[in-house]
Amino acid sequence: VISVSPETSFRFGVSPVFLFRKKGVTPETQLSSIRVPLSYTLNNQFKAKLSLSYYSNSNENEVFILAEWFHFPLLFFGIGNETLKSDEEIYTTQTVEASITYLRLVAKYFYIGLGYRYFNSDIVSVEDNGLLSQPGVIPGNTGSVISGFNINLRYDSRDNALNPSKGFYGDVKLANYEPWSGSEFDFTRLDIDIRKYFHPFHKHVLAVQLLLTDIWGNPSFEAMALLGGKMIMRGYYEGRYRDNSLYAAQMEYRLPLVRSEWNDSREKIPFKERWGLVGFIGLGDVAPSFSQFEKTVKPSMGIGIRYLVLPRERINARIDFAFGGQIPGIYFGIREAF
Repeated sequence: VISVSPETSFRFGVSPVFLFRKKGVTPETQLSSIRVPLSYTLNNQFKAKLSLSYYSNSNENEVFILAEWFHFPLLFFGIGNETLKSDEEIYTTQTVEASITYLRLVAKYFYIGLGYRYFNSDIVSVEDNGLLSQPGVIPGNTGSVISGFNINLRYDSRDNALNPSKGFYGDVKLANYEPWSGSEFDFTRLDIDIRKYFHPFHKHVLAVQLLLTDIWGNPSFEAMALLGGKMIMRGYYEGRYRDNSLYAAQMEYRLPLVRSEWNDSREKIPFKERWGLVGFIGLGDVAPSFSQFEKTVKPSMGIGIRYLVLPRERINARIDFAFGGQIPGIYFGIREAF
């Protein structure tokens, strides 16, 4: 990882990914992964993260663990769907976050799960005369502690969790944060994630996704629904727009450049056949509640380049060039956006 920006100076680091599957498991068992991205800047800022996705034999049990610690500058534009680029202000937070989710297969493709999330942030610096410097204007402007439990219902018939080409994925998560669980903010959050994958032409892949978030209560500004990022509504800085409710939809077309089909599990594939191309579009917006959504939408679009790193496991390295309502974004990653 190498980058440079005014608020960080030079940033450098590594982002290793470890992929594994226990010996003796059935062929349909999904590939488990451990990711440990680490980075440091010349302004003495850092990010450290550990994420684990574990699938037991035949995917009967799934465990997702996240632990993150960072001291890093972020951008804040205000709350709502009409904030301006000129509203941008920089704040620095020191944050510790941890979460765990356990899912159990109870019927074919259907899972029920429980989880817990802990989030503790300390806003260590803000801009003078910005919104975050004004007491009582932005909830959680000096930091926040959020702690709560969630329940998950999931239907997952995808053929591959890291690079699906067919199947359906639907996840409903209801999380509750209250003082009895250690939270300084009292609210309930509902997240709905729906994805579907098709083979429209010569074994290319058409992927579509719908994401809905609704929050009741009084969340901190850091716990609100955030539009943008490297997974959905690419082309917008994550949190460029934020509020209690969000909807976003995206569609992505994936095609190989030389080989005949998107998923090619040959053990050895020539270098020139490993490349692929994707095009994507997205629409989304935020609002104080679902009843207050306006007719306007914010667009996102872009193209991406794929390199098939591990053909047998269908693992791609990706570079996406996305255009939204601001400076174009460039995103690097392992695995597809959805």
